Order: sequence, then structure tokens, then C-alpha cells
Amino acid sequence: MAGEEPKQPTPRPSRPPYESHLCKIRIKLNLQTLHNEKLLRHGRFDPHAKFTKAEELLEFYSNRVPHPYRIIDNQNFARWAIEEALLTGEVMQGQFVKMSKVEKKALKKITKTVQAESHLEVDAEDPTGSKETDSEVVQGVGTIAQCIIAASPNCLGPPVEASAMYLQMERCGEHGRNKLSKWHSPLFPKLDGQFGRKAFLDNQITAIVWILSRFLGELPRLRIKHKERWDEATKQYIQKPESKIEKENRQKLRGPRYFGGILADSMGVGKTLTTIATLDILATQRLNVVVEGGKDRHRPMLILTPNTIVATQWMDEINIVGSKRGIKQIIISGHGFRKRDDQARVYSLTSKEFDTDWPKELEYVWNEDKPKASKTIIIMSIDTFAGRTCHAIEDDKGEKEWTSTFRDRNRRFSVVVVDEAYKVRNTATRNWKSVALLERQYTLLLTATPCQNGIKDLLGPIQLLWDNPQEYLRKKGLLSDIQRTYQIPQDLERLNTIPPEDDRRLIAGSPALLVKLLYRFRGNSTVDIQETRKFLKYYESLAILRRAPSSRLNVDWEGTKQVSLEGLLPTVNNYTVNIQCDEALEKEYQEAHIDLLIGYMKALKNWKSSRKNSEVKPILSLHRLFQLAAASMDVYRLDKLFAINEFGTKSTDVHTMRKSNVNFMHLAPFLLSLHDPKPKTALDYVKLAVRKSPILRYILHYVKENLLGRDKNGKIKKLLITEANPMLAYYYELVLQFLLIHCRTLHSGLSPEERRELIADFNSDTDHSCQVLIQMYTVGFAGSNLHKSCSQVLVASQAYSYSVQTQAVHRVIRASQESTVKVYRLKVNNSFYAFRESRQVEKMLPELGTRAQGPTNDALVQVLNLFQPEIDHVWKTPEARDLLADMNLITTPAVKGDEPGSKRIKLGDGTAAQAESSKGGVTDIKAPSKKKRKRDEEYDMSSTDLFTEKPGSFLALKSRSAYYEEFKELPRELKSYFCHKKNNLRRMLSYGSAHNNADTRVWEVRDLDNSAVLERAMELILRIKLGANSIDMLPLPQIDFSLAPPKKLKVLAGLLSEAKATDQDVQAAQDQVDVKRLRKDKGLAFLKLMNSNMSMSELEQILKDHALGVKRSKSSQNSSTAASTMNEDSELEREEEDEEEDQRFADYISRHYNLEANEEEKDEAGIEEDDDEITFLGSRPVQKKNISSPSRNPVIDLTKENGPAESRIKRESSADTDSTSDSADSSTHGSSEIEDNNED
Repeated sequence: MAGEEPKQPTPRPSRPPYESHLCKIRIKLNLQTLHNEKLLRHGRFDPHAKFTKAEELLEFYSNRVPHPYRIIDNQNFARWAIEEALLTGEVMQGQFVKMSKVEKKALKKITKTVQAESHLEVDAEDPTGSKETDSEVVQGVGTIAQCIIAASPNCLGPPVEASAMYLQMERCGEHGRNKLSKWHSPLFPKLDGQFGRKAFLDNQITAIVWILSRFLGELPRLRIKHKERWDEATKQYIQKPESKIEKENRQKLRGPRYFGGILADSMGVGKTLTTIATLDILATQRLNVVVEGGKDRHRPMLILTPNTIVATQWMDEINIVGSKRGIKQIIISGHGFRKRDDQARVYSLTSKEFDTDWPKELEYVWNEDKPKASKTIIIMSIDTFAGRTCHAIEDDKGEKEWTSTFRDRNRRFSVVVVDEAYKVRNTATRNWKSVALLERQYTLLLTATPCQNGIKDLLGPIQLLWDNPQEYLRKKGLLSDIQRTYQIPQDLERLNTIPPEDDRRLIAGSPALLVKLLYRFRGNSTVDIQETRKFLKYYESLAILRRAPSSRLNVDWEGTKQVSLEGLLPTVNNYTVNIQCDEALEKEYQEAHIDLLIGYMKALKNWKSSRKNSEVKPILSLHRLFQLAAASMDVYRLDKLFAINEFGTKSTDVHTMRKSNVNFMHLAPFLLSLHDPKPKTALDYVKLAVRKSPILRYILHYVKENLLGRDKNGKIKKLLITEANPMLAYYYELVLQFLLIHCRTLHSGLSPEERRELIADFNSDTDHSCQVLIQMYTVGFAGSNLHKSCSQVLVASQAYSYSVQTQAVHRVIRASQESTVKVYRLKVNNSFYAFRESRQVEKMLPELGTRAQGPTNDALVQVLNLFQPEIDHVWKTPEARDLLADMNLITTPAVKGDEPGSKRIKLGDGTAAQAESSKGGVTDIKAPSKKKRKRDEEYDMSSTDLFTEKPGSFLALKSRSAYYEEFKELPRELKSYFCHKKNNLRRMLSYGSAHNNADTRVWEVRDLDNSAVLERAMELILRIKLGANSIDMLPLPQIDFSLAPPKKLKVLAGLLSEAKATDQDVQAAQDQVDVKRLRKDKGLAFLKLMNSNMSMSELEQILKDHALGVKRSKSSQNSSTAASTMNEDSELEREEEDEEEDQRFADYISRHYNLEANEEEKDEAGIEEDDDEITFLGSRPVQKKNISSPSRNPVIDLTKENGPAESRIKRESSADTDSTSDSADSSTHGSSEIEDNNED
């Protein structure tokens, strides 16, 4: 009709609907087919390979001209694009509490106590350095936190002067900013500290003597074997007479003969050099020669490493510093080893040679009459060694017994060293069995984190170390009497009256005592912090040497003089960055989180009802989705879209995309909604990448402010990012590469050689070297020292274990680091990050509680009192008054209040970077007011009556586990709307004084005997270390759902009312689960075979039988060997097995956890919605067994020349390993390597 406006054409969708044939085709073309390899050059996107015409290039880059070889132009573009995408503005300075003069004086006294008496780690503050926070509390007490976390007062080693005298050491120079002593001994002519050569430091000489005392008990006099001391007449080396003081000193240095130990000094302080020197002494002095039947037996030494990178480092270090008199031959074997021409002592064995008869020139190694055998060191990765030597023999009844080919061939060792001994903390793994089955005289375990996930981690090391001291006590006739005297962990207190060198102290190393402790708390999520504290005090004194930078070691026996190790490592400043999302993103995230939580609660309900531990893993697998949603709703959305279309975001899928040479432009179409405009310029793509990814927004903000440009020396700056999820790491990598920043990920798909090259590239300071490296937690980072050019770390996501997270960060915190290291831990407010942090702390608290010994108790009490004003402040808040008035822990209806305003990135040091504004200037985006909800009848409930019936119970001091047990026992109607925020406030109030906190409470040392008080002290230490304002207490991954749909809140409330377990219970069950990868090895399942009346010897036999097989016969006749060798760098294989195991559940979840498209997408795809159906998984049970997953990863064409290739990653082939379909021991890929089963 005339005058009628023409209809606007319907915009063409930017991408096909969620589940469609077109979407699958797009995924295949964009993500699974090989693209132009030239588009990625030098770790960054190459625009000149994409655009052949100059005008197209100018238009795409908004009249800017980047170039892959001109770093200045690239950085200018990146700076401009990030500014435009984020539109960052002013920085607001936060307020901090100022310390009074009295508090400052108390703080100095605490620090002095920790440094001088407890000898714990203190990170020195740089008085001339720039301060990033005005918080004097955090700046000052931070030193104390470093101490207590990283070292222990129970295991500090012998005095420095006594150790130097025994090793015949002399000072030869100074080291570091604090001028630590360097030591030289005629025992090690090469290590004199001159002309750039190495020398020993105080911590290293005391460690050498400690190891020898634990190996030998009574220390022999060491002989100097130099040519000038050789007497031809007597055919001996002439030695100086031993003085009286030297002899007395040597006697005092003796210890209980444990035949081994755990060297747990902090990362980066020289454990490798210490170990090499110890092995050199043993070989040179013939102390590793075993005497049997009056005859010397010469046996080689073995070093097992976490991977070939570290093995190569050991080989190089021994070749440089090991004396040729002590170490005559170095034998290596395994894929990836490279022998240089200048390494005359090195011999490389092939797989075939290793598995059969060794070459003629090496026949002496297993001839125990040949002295050269005891001066030979074999170096291998533990995975390769275990795969070649350790096998399971299965009889007709399906019973397994483990055996070692080395033991069968009578190949014995004098010393076995296991580097990064986390690899042997689980007795169910092939790695542990391969070491346990070896006949060896001495065993040394190296690890900076002996308890990554709790005290149970010590069970594997304790069992490895117990056989020889047990036999030693038996031969001395002491074992039976000692086992009768010390039958429970509490009996160890009798050791207080026994001299430190008495062999009766060996009983602290009995695995039976640890098992009895675990048995007492079976079924609980954690062992009581007080019980752990008491037990580990004695075991640490016997078996662990654990010091850290800034430890203060005794110089003399009386302790009147001390030496500080401060300065060994650089200063480290830790910060927590709290990121607040805007209201729109917060609402979207809450809807996703509540969907996941509903699915989680249904799975938890099914597991609790069935009591089948096999159903635990799917529950934990949801942690991956929680984490994805918290970090990036766009990546979370990709996961849903890909899952529907038979693809995914797990490591195998990510590897497929890497092989296809995918860049961000290939991934971008899947981020678009149906009618979003297609990006046309580079800036459009960057804006698309960051719109719903708060973590990425901060990463780019940090890159712009701290990475672009050059340092004072004119070198490019470097950044390390740590990440848990492979898809998030890949997403960040693609975006940074698209911004023309050289970014790479250290992932499991890299070969050992590729890893070495990437690490070397990152350590380089050339313009085109890798500038940003993303380190995956699941990839073994042992040996990846990244400190040469980098001193900045962003922790993009928290690891399942704080110890693992610390290990990753410590890649840049090494002795040769010359800059102050800054570590920023990123955390999105009101998200899954708070729950992950809570679980991290709970895993660490029991082992951390062992620090509360002696003078450290005084320091902890002073920290409690220093932070008591925090409790006083909480008591004065309106929220506290309301809570105390009605004692109601039920969620109140949402009311009009503080709404999210502009999107600001809030830092833990009080600053906040505004990260969202309208185009053309910096403006605050004010959110509309929330509508006050009408009070539902569900809210007409209260917990008041529950606590009024028990006066005093509301504010009673309780441990975290006690609060969780209380939650599980609440009436159903109260659990539905239980408010954990109020419960956390209640816990804070419980630390106040009597009579409604009438006076400031003053804590005393005796108060630490209360688990709740000790937990509070240790949480304060962790908060200071992390730079965190608070640490929540959460039994379930719950958040504030103030913006979530009411219908879903009602569904969630119904599920919460039926909650009978917490995430802690799930994790405890996972420790005992008979998972696929562990076959019939059930972790802690042997606890079911126990009872409290079993004797020590009975328990120890049960442990052996459980770990190595019920049958103890070595014969393999009439049995079938279920053997599968494994690759030495097998992180990817472990990821694959974890993923395959939960794929059925994950696929089912991904199809049902609110995968509905938006309204436009539903109309486009013809999706109908049932208004009455709002449950998370529909009406079907979560664990229904007949659910089948769709086939994944179709065969794709990655190369034209080679034809089709499977998109699933082939397991990294090794030149020396054979893979079989039967992973008899997928246990090698088990919990010793990756403890958190939801890590991908």
C-alpha cells in the first residue's frame, strides 16, 4: 500500500542453530580441518598471511599496520585494541586499616620470633621497593605467613658449624643480597665458588649431613682421596688425625638409622646439588657398598625423575659437578634423551637393551663383585622405568600380584632417589609399586610438597621407607618390644624422653601408626587438625628435612648463634584480585550456576541413596563446568554447543583444534548469538572475545598495564599464567595471539623436545621469543624453570590443591631470579572460585597445623591477637546484631540494596580498575534497582528454635568439619534456604569474647589445643599469604542467587532439603573408589579390612598385601601377565582416561543442563518449551545406566598428503615403550599424578 514503510529484511543468522546439521559442518570445517599454517607465526596471528591486499589489511586493523616482525607496531595495536575493548578508566584507591605503634611493635616481635626461633620462611620486604598496597597489616604480617606455610620447626637439620666441620668445609665467598656464606671442601674440588663455579650454601651442607645421618645412623670419618695424599709404601691415602672436638662433633651428628628420608626443602634452593653431593660422598667413601656374608657387594645407584626434561637436567648436573672418582658412569635410557659429545661418562641404553641383557661394556653394572658398579648412576623417568620393569601377574581367579623384572633378575641397588616424590604418594600406582619392589639399601625422596592433599599423601612414602628400618629393628631384637610399646599414634609422646639419635625413634615411621590415625577418622572428609599435628611432629623429626628461604639455622649446638637463609630466593609479593561482574553478566552466570548446582544436587542425592562409590566421579566432573562458567560464560556456552554437536572442550578436542591450526577467527562464529552482527574488524573480534569473560578481561588489562613496552634494560617483558582448564587456556592463548602477542601454552600434547624448546624460548629475552606462557596444572611442570626473564604471574584459576598451585607459581621463583616476583591470584566474586578456595584451605589445614609447635605457637597466638580487631569490628555490624537477635540462619528475601554498578576490577590491595564504559568516554553503568520479592511462605521459617533449645550452641567454637556435620543434620526445611553467608558470619562471631564480646578477646597458647582456634590461626596465615580478605566455609558449591529465577530457586530448595552429604564427603569417597584407572587397587579401601584391635605387625602385612597383591610368590608360571608399558610424559593419557570415564555422564549432562537457546534461537530452531518443566535434568535420574553417549571426534582430514587421521590424540609414542590395549595399570595414570579427578 502507498505510504506504507517497506518491511525490513530479516537479518541472516550469523551461525546455525545450536543442534543442526549446518552447525556440525561448521565445526568440522572451522575446528577439525587443517588451516593455513602460515596464519600462526612466532606464536602470534599473522595478518599478512590472512590479507593479501593492503586495503583489506588497513580496513581490518582500523588503519593500523601491524607486522609479525615489528614488535613496536604489534604492541601499539594491542594496547589500542585492549583500551577500546575494555575502555579502562581511572583507578580508585581503597581504604585500609592503619596499624598503631603498639601493633607495629607487636608485629616486629612476631616476625623476630618466627625468624629467630621457629626458623621458618620469611619473604623479606624490600624497603626501597614500590608498594602496591597501603595495608601495613598485609605488608608486615605477610612475612610470617611465608614462614609457617613453607617450613616446619620439627625438621630443620643439624647446626651449620658442625656440618661444615664434618664435611671439612671452608668458607670461600658470599652469595646473594644478604651475603650468605659459600662453602668449599676438598671432597668436591670442582665446587670452589671461583670464576663462576658453584659452591655449597648453609642449607645444602646441613642437608648433606642430615641425609647421611638418616642413611647410616653413626657417621664415619670421611677420607680425602687426593693424589698428593697417596702413600706408596702403605698403599693408602694419608689422613690428618681426627681431633677430639671433631670426634665429639661427629658423635653428636648421628641419628636414628632410617635408611632413607624425605628432603622437602623449598623449591629452588638446591635440592639437586645436595643430592648429587651426597651420592658422590657415598660412592667415594664406599658407604654404599653393602657387606653380605663378610663380602663387599657393589650395586649401582638409581635416580628416577618425573620426566625426561628433569632427567636430562640431572644428567647434565652430575656430569658437571660429580667427581670422576665417585661417579664413573652415568647410564640413561628413555625417549627424548640427548647425549652430547662432551659427556664421556654418559651411556645411552635403548629400550631393547634395557629390557634384555645389557651390552657387554655394561655387564659390570649387575656384577656385585665389580667396584665400578657402586660408582654407576642410572637415570630414567619414573614412568618409563615403571612401565618397563613392573607388571601384574593375574591368576585364574583374577587375583593380581605385582612383580618387578629387576627383582626377578636379582638386580639390586645401593641407593634409589625419587625426584618429585609426589609420583609415589599413592600405593595403587605402578610408579609406587615399581620402587617398592626394588631391593635397595637406601631410599631418598625429594619433594617440596609431601602433603599435597592431606596427611593420606604420606602413606605411600612412609611405606616405601619402612621396610629397611623395620628389618634393622628386627635384627637388633627391638621390633617386637617397640611395637608393643607404641601401638597408637598417641603413644609417640613417650618419645619425648628419648635421645634424638635413639633407634627407638624409628617407630614414628611405621605406616601402621598412620593407618590407625586414618582409621579413626574413616568416613570423615578430613583427619582432625589436632591429631595430625601430634602425629606429624614425630614423623617430621625422624624422616623429613624441610627448610625454606629466610629460615634461620643454628650455627652451634647451643643455638646461641643463627644464620639466616634470607636472600636465597627473591622477594615475592602475593595479591588477590577480586573481579566484580556487571549485573547482566552476573545474572547470566547465576542462572548457569544454579542449573549446574541442581544437577550436582541430583547426582549427589543418587550417590547417597545408592552408596555406590563408582558414582562419585561424575559428581566431581561437574567441577569442570562450574569452573568454565565462572571464568567465561562464552566458553561455557561453547562447551554446551560443542557437546550437542558431538564435539567438546576437553583436552582431546582442544588438541584437535591445535592440530588444525585454529585461530580466534575460526572460533568466533560459535560465540555469536543467532542475530549478532558478524565481526568485521579486529576490534570487533576482541570485543566479542572479552564480553563475557571476566578473567580474560583482567588478563588483558594486566597485559596492557604491565607487559606492553620494555623493561629498564630494554628487554621485552614476560608473563606466566597458570590455568587448570585446557579450553580456557586455549581460549586465552588464541585471543592473545590474535592481539599479535606471542603466547603459547605448555600443554600435554607437546613432545618432551617441544617442551624443552618452548621453555628455552620463554626464558630467552629476544624480541620474537615467547612473551606469555600459559602453564597447565595437569602438565608436569617439574623441571620447567621459567625464572630467567619472567617475574610476573597471574593465577587465572585455582588448582585443586594449594600445593600444586604453589609449585606452578614457583617456576619463576628460583635462586637465580634477580627481580621481585609479583603473583596475582584472580578470583571472580560470588562464583565457584570461593568454593574452590574453601576446598583448597580445608585440604591444607591438617598438615599446616603441624607447624604449631614450640615457639611457633607464640607467633600464632600473636597473629590471632593482632587480627582480633577484625572480630570486634564484625560484632559491631548491623548484620551481626540482627543475627544475634534472632539466631536465624535462613536466607532472607532479596531486598533493594547494593546493586552492581559499573564493571570494576577490584584488586585485593584496595585498587579497582574500571573495566566497562560507554563508547566515547568513561562512564559508570548504573544497574536498575532490583524489585523486592514478596515474602514466600518458604521464607516463613527460622532456625531460632533450634538454637534456643541449646543455650550457648549458637556461638560455640567449632571446626569446619563440625559445621558441615551440623548442616547435614539440620531439619529438611532449614537446609532448603540455609544461608552460608550468615553461617560464616556466625563463625566469625564465635571468636569473640564472653558477654557479647564485652572486651577484646586475648588468645593464649593453650587455646591452640582447640581445633577451631588452631584453624582460625592457620586460615589467617593462608589469607595473608594469598592476599585474601576472607576465606569462606562452604560445604557445597553454592553462591548468592539473588538474580536467579524463582522457579529454579524452588527446585534447588527442594534438593537442598534432602542433602545428606557434602562435597567433602564426595571427595572422601573418591579416595576409596574402585575407579577404572586403578582397576582393583582401591586406594584407602584396605581400611575396610581393619579393626581397632589389630596389632602393628598385622596392619603392616595388610598394607603390603594390599599394595603388591595378596599372593607373595614371585613365580609367574601358569599365570598371565597383565602388563602395559607406559609413556614417560603421560599427562595427556591421564586426561584422556579421566575424560572417557565420565564421558557418558558428561554428555548426558551437557544435553540437559539448561542448554536451551535464547528465545530467538528457539523460534529459529523450532524448540518448544514446557513452562511446567523447570527441573535440571528432566524426570530421568542422573545416573541412569542405559544412557549412551554419542560418538565423538569423527575421522577428519588434517593433511592432504597423509590422508585421514583421527582427531583423538594418539598417546605420545615412545621409542622405548610398547602400548597394549589393556591398561592394567592405568593406575600409573591414577591419583598419584592427578589427585583432582575433575581436573581436565
